Parts: sequence; C-alpha cells; structure tokens
Amino acid sequence: MAEGRFRSTCRFGRSRGRSPLYVIGILLVIPAPWVATSFYRWIVSRTYVPGRPNIAFNGQVGDIWYVFIVMALMNYAGEASNYLQLIAIPVLAFLSWMVVRWIAGNLSSDGQPLPIAFNGDALTFVGWQVLMFLAVFTIIGWAWVVTAWIRWICRNIDGTQREIIFNASGLEMLWRTIVFAIGCAFLIPIPWLMRWYATWYVSQFALVEHGSFANA
Repeated sequence: MAEGRFRSTCRFGRSRGRSPLYVIGILLVIPAPWVATSFYRWIVSRTYVPGRPNIAFNGQVGDIWYVFIVMALMNYAGEASNYLQLIAIPVLAFLSWMVVRWIAGNLSSDGQPLPIAFNGDALTFVGWQVLMFLAVFTIIGWAWVVTAWIRWICRNIDGTQREIIFNASGLEMLWRTIVFAIGCAFLIPIPWLMRWYATWYVSQFALVEHGSFANA
C-alpha cells in the first residue's frame, strides 16, 4: 500500500469564498447543518490521500443536524453570561467528538465506503478540549496541546491498513499560526494566507506502516 503525506489540492480562485460562507452559515444558526456538511465535503474532496483515489465525504445533512444547531447556538453563550461560557466548553467538546466520529465514519474512496472509525473516548476528547482552553492562558502552550491532541486523534482512528500520523511540532504550529493571525489583520492577504496555512496543515498528515512511526 502507498505511503506518504496528505496534500491539499485547493485552488485560490475556487476556495476563497468557502470559509466566509461557512462562518456566515454558523453565525446564522439555521443554515449551520447545510454549510457544515457542504464544507466538509469540499475539504475532503480537495485532499489527496496516498493510495486512496477520489477520497470523498458522504455524510448527509440530516445525520447529525442537531449537533450543528447546538454548536452554532453555543457560540452566543458567552454573550449571555460567563457561567454559560464555561458550560459551553465541555458541551462543545462533546459535540465536536460526535462530528469527528461522523466524518471518519462517512469516508469513501472511488465510490467505495472505507471501514474507518474514530474510537477515541469521549471523556478523553473533552479533557483535551479543557486542556486546550487552559493552555490558551499561557499564550504559547496551546500549540503543543493542539499537536498532541491531533496525534491522539490519529492514534484512535481504526480500520486503516496504514497508520495515520501528524508530523507538525508545537513550534511549527505556533509560528505559522502567529504569521497567519498577523497577516489576517491586513484583510487583503487573508485568502492567500488561508490557502498557505491549510496546505501546510494538511501536509502534516501522513500514512505509514503500522508501528513504523513509534520505532522511528
């Protein structure tokens, strides 16, 4: 079976409107299930996976529509009270866990469903989210939490003939995110920065033989 890095095939001209549309749909709440499902289909279809031609996401809007509605509503929790904002952290984490399971379980290659499943524990996933929230207060520590969290997710993806790994270090995540954030303040370069950041992010995922990453 083929090994190697994932690769994003997004093009600037076709991708610049996708992210704003996704954000607007989430803010409006009701369109959230539709824009989220469409966005995931587009992202997956623009990702090259070694040995898995024509990768696609086949999830339907009606599968977990209520999850996206609640997640969208939770974005306004902080405006109501700080107490609700704290409650929203574990709730959003649990809902995100459901989304990850939904995406992993609805992938196909060349029209054939892939026997992939994310079997990470919900409580552990929530714990990572809480740790991420706390790490934000360290200013830079969040980058190491994010990379460790993604590696944990990769280790808990079952049903693949090869192992999915994430190669980025905390430092690489940190400086690229800082550059991305500073560049976005100037507005005009946002589309180019989004493509640059997303291309790098996707390329940090790779497929290797089981056990080879641990022995490296």
